[in-house]
Amino acid sequence: MEQTERNETLPERPSSIDWQIESSESKTTQVSPDGRWLLNTKVERDGKRQMHLVNYDILVSPMGSGENQAECWRKFIKSCVEYARKLDEICAEAAIILANLEK
Repeated sequence: MEQTERNETLPERPSSIDWQIESSESKTTQVSPDGRWLLNTKVERDGKRQMHLVNYDILVSPMGSGENQAECWRKFIKSCVEYARKLDEICAEAAIILANLEK
């Protein structure tokens, strides 16, 4: 009997739902043929567009590891030099792509 009383206090279950859209957007992901560049584009219902560009070659920041502190610091510095070289190369590549887009 107690179980029946609890069921009677539950709200009535709808037979259908009249959905209300709070937001609507479309998303597109583009990847370069070599897989190094990723461009995400999001367009909201009001037409506002937001894009996010990533290069996978530089996602990991410099680091150093080793058996002692000096080795860690040496490897960190070497990693920084390599990272800076990659940044220079990728920045130059991006500048060329931008120049071609702006033609």
